[in-house]
Formats: sequence, C-alpha cells, structure tokens
Amino acid sequence: MLALAAAGAVPARAAEPQSGASAPIVAALLPLDGATFGRAAAAVQSGITAAWNLASPALRPQLLFVATGERPADALSGYSKALASGARVVIGPLIRDQASALAGALATQPPVKVPTLALNVPEVPLLPQNLFAFGLPAEDEARQIARIALGEGHRRAAILTQTGPFSRRLQQAFAEAFGAGGGQVVGTTAALTDPQSLARIARSVTTAQPDMLFLACDLAHARLVRPFIEQRLPTYATSHLWSGPIEPALVHDLDGTRLLDAPWLAAADHPAVMSYPRSQPALPPELERLYALGIDAWRLAEIALATGTLAGATIDGVTGRLEVGPDRRVRRDALPATLRQGRLEPTDPPR
Repeated sequence: MLALAAAGAVPARAAEPQSGASAPIVAALLPLDGATFGRAAAAVQSGITAAWNLASPALRPQLLFVATGERPADALSGYSKALASGARVVIGPLIRDQASALAGALATQPPVKVPTLALNVPEVPLLPQNLFAFGLPAEDEARQIARIALGEGHRRAAILTQTGPFSRRLQQAFAEAFGAGGGQVVGTTAALTDPQSLARIARSVTTAQPDMLFLACDLAHARLVRPFIEQRLPTYATSHLWSGPIEPALVHDLDGTRLLDAPWLAAADHPAVMSYPRSQPALPPELERLYALGIDAWRLAEIALATGTLAGATIDGVTGRLEVGPDRRVRRDALPATLRQGRLEPTDPPR
C-alpha cells in the first residue's frame, strides 16, 4: 500500500444508498468540509452521486466519499484512507495544490495499481503512472477558441484584458495558441472603464487594425468597454464571460459573441445531457459546471473500473468531448456557442 501520511484524515462518508458489500469500491476525495472549496466540492459530489444513481443497483459499485480538508497533506491522508478502504478507482483531489501534492508523492513511490482521476491539473511536468488529470481550466478554453478563430480565417487579434492573474492566464494561453497557428496578437488593452481610458481603448484597437477581438475579461468589464469598439469586429471569449441568462438590452453590444461552455449549460435540451438529472435546486453556472464535472468524472471512473485504466478513453460528456491523451491528461473540447439575446445558443449541437 502507498505509504502516505495518515495524520489528520477526516472520516470517510459513504454515498447513500450503498451497493452490496461485495461490489467493488470507487472512492472520491473531496474537501466537503472546507471553508473555501466546500460548496464546489458539494456540487461535484452531487454530480457524481446523480450519475452513480442511474446505474442498476445490481451492477453499480460501492461509492465512498472521503471528506478531506483543504491542505495538501489532507489529500495525501485521504488518499491513503481510500486505498485502505479497498478502492479499485479513486476520484480526486479537487484542489490544484492537493492534486500537485499527490502527483509529487506518487512519483516517489512504487507504481500504484489503482487508477486515480484528479479533478484538477497538477502543476508537474509528468503525471505518474495511473494518475490521470481532468478539470475545467479556462486556459484550455482560451486555446480552443483561438483554434476556432484561426479556422474561421482570423489572423490579427486584439485582446481586451483586466487586472489579475486569471485574465493574464487567459491572455497568455490564447496568444500562444493563436501564434502557434499562424496568427498574430496586434494589441492588448486593459479594460479600464473611466471615460479617458475608454476613448484610448477605442483608438488603440482601431489603430491596430485587428480582424477579431478576444475578451480575456469578465462580463462586467466587457459590457462597459465593448460598445466603444467597432461593433462589426468578430468577438470571441471563454465560458468566463457567461454567468447565466441576462436581460438582452444589457448585453446588446455583446450579441453574436462566440464562446465556449459545457453542453450541460449550452445545450441543456440535448438528449445526451437530458439523460442526467438536473441539480436540485438549480445552482449558479459556476457550480453547475462542477456538477457536470462530477457526472463526467463518474463516467470516466466506470471506464477505469471496467478496464483497469483510462489510457485512450474518449467520451462525449456533459462538460464536452473528452479524450485521454498519452500524457494521461484529459483533453476537453467544450461546446462552441453564440451569445444571442442574453442567452447561449450552441453553434454546433453535440451529436
């Protein structure tokens, strides 16, 4: 058994109802009692449980939730507890620092035979054997939307940013992918909203002569700044721009913006999405995405349980089309959508 620290472990919680005692065990490590990530963990837990409940009681495995704290050490002790329970597959951890700590610990141990699906992307160059990474990083969406823009013929991009590390990561990911595909970022402008800055932004974008605009900013900034930029300029964004239906008049200048999101939100009436129960009560979009993450995590865990690995696995998930690469990272292609009258319309409905 993996020799990880056991101090501070939080008691395991079993999903209700449990399957028969002879059924294999799938354990999920989540910071359910955490002050910062507790709500996120609860949304993932609900999604996992919703998908688990759809399986026939005679066939479904036991599902065990191991509640952890939010420190990296808590994930290591929780992982040891999951292995001690006899888990054949482990889902989690959810927090990036915890996923990175687990990856580091597994890299120094004998190979672990239990497929483990981290629900975030560890900050390590190589993932250890049997550790797979699945998450919803916005940087992946920025890269995907860059490829879409290139495919639609754009080669000169202006980027509208805001202060903060999140916007910088979006900007960098988009710029790298756009440049790798033959495009050029011709201007990057901070979305400051005082009158002088708005006039300067308009002049800056016009002078750069872009053929598209990428919004590496949130909806509040985009709503204020977009009216000052040439309206015919094709506009692209990530799901970060979308926080649920809004009064059309308030986002008139963003009408037609191309963005990405999970089919769970962008194509809620699609049969593949409708086969899973919605969260009750409905959650804010950022938590609905995590509920969907839980559904797809369970579907991947079922593959791992049946085959002993996730290598090469592909599914059309409720978070997007998922494919496990040779680096054991789950690539997610989100669903292209268009903002119309304050709502999302899928550009390419999932098959």
